Amino acid sequence: MSEQQKILEMIEKGQITAAEGMELLEALNGSKEAETIQMVETVTAARRNYKFLKVKVTSDDHSVNVNVNIPLRLLTTISEIADKMTSMVPADARREMEAKGIDISSIDFAKIIEEIINGTLDDPNIVDVEAWDEGHKAMVKVRVYVD
Repeated sequence: MSEQQKILEMIEKGQITAAEGMELLEALNGSKEAETIQMVETVTAARRNYKFLKVKVTSDDHSVNVNVNIPLRLLTTISEIADKMTSMVPADARREMEAKGIDISSIDFAKIIEEIINGTLDDPNIVDVEAWDEGHKAMVKVRVYVD
């Protein structure tokens, strides 16, 4: 298989964008093949192939344990409602996060979802929060990440 076909397949599979593919094809036409292969490997390594958005909520006393795995294919639908996601966080949890300096209204969920789908998210850990639950006298941990 030629290097050009490999680049086109990478575009087709969503491993690289069309612009990155064009850059690689131009490099292939104007440079040595070994340099182009190295560029293809570099671009591919920068992309991650996430399969799930995961939400885990645990507590010290095991009174709260939630484990949610969302297939990334569903994120295309979720991205349409991303701006409304902050309203789904309970008011008391939102106040507690704001008291600890976390302003979820400033988080661009649509951009995060786009980066997850494209495989360009730098850090797979999206949210890591620890909060004291006075009612249960336990530390509650919330972790949202992609895997």
